[in-house]
Amino acid sequence: MTSTAPRPGRTVATDEVLAMLMREVQQARQAWADERCEARHGGAPIESPARVRLLAALEAYAAALESRHLPLPPSIRDELRLRRGVRGDQPYRAP
Repeated sequence: MTSTAPRPGRTVATDEVLAMLMREVQQARQAWADERCEARHGGAPIESPARVRLLAALEAYAAALESRHLPLPPSIRDELRLRRGVRGDQPYRAP
């Protein structure tokens, strides 16, 4: 059973912000998946609105974690590398 009590060193507001940002990442992933299905035969443009939204959501989540001195999960780190690489941006490099 999961506890809803805040963990030591974190505020409820911080947890709520991170949860909201993660929901945006999940919604953006779903929008991108939906767009890919619709464009399967024609190919989705690299700068499609859903793809841009997903990268922005991932960037916001990563920035929120960094500002709170929390670790970036490897799955998010790897997805950011992939998304940035598709756009031609510099891949994420850990400090």
